[in-house]
Amino acid sequence: MIMHTARRPARTLTAPVRIPHPRTSHALPREPASLAPALPPAFEAFCVLNRDGYLDYARAHLPTKQAHQLVCSVLGELAVGWCDIVSNLNPSAKAWTLLRTRVHTAAPVPGGLDACSAQQYDALVLHCRLGYSSAAAACVMGLDASKVRYLVLSATPARRHAVRRLGPRPAAFRAA
Repeated sequence: MIMHTARRPARTLTAPVRIPHPRTSHALPREPASLAPALPPAFEAFCVLNRDGYLDYARAHLPTKQAHQLVCSVLGELAVGWCDIVSNLNPSAKAWTLLRTRVHTAAPVPGGLDACSAQQYDALVLHCRLGYSSAAAACVMGLDASKVRYLVLSATPARRHAVRRLGPRPAAFRAA
């Protein structure tokens, strides 16, 4: 005898399938106290070592408020490109070049001193005008102290005197 078994129809799912979610609390996760990105310790050390020198140099050419804003802007640029800066053979010199370029864009070198090389002018400003030692000026500029001594001593007395009289020019004079 042959028995036929009834075939059951295949079940079709008509209700949406519910995927269980892990239980979470309704409170949002705690945010860190500060959302500001952490700067590399090497950059922070660089700022501590060079900020005052950068400000002094900028103040020798610009009013205090403008000098402060310019230095903050330069340090911001350095922070953004920090990996590129430290991969350079002389990071201090590269950073100094950026600073001096920004300062001289805002306040061009006065006549009579524009014939100096960039390094000699900067060494004269730091040493003769601002009173930095050769070693301190060299550290800020990313040069050897003997190079700064040479740059200062090889300048004419007239150039050294002209740098000593250097000061920020009023905004109206720069605009003219």
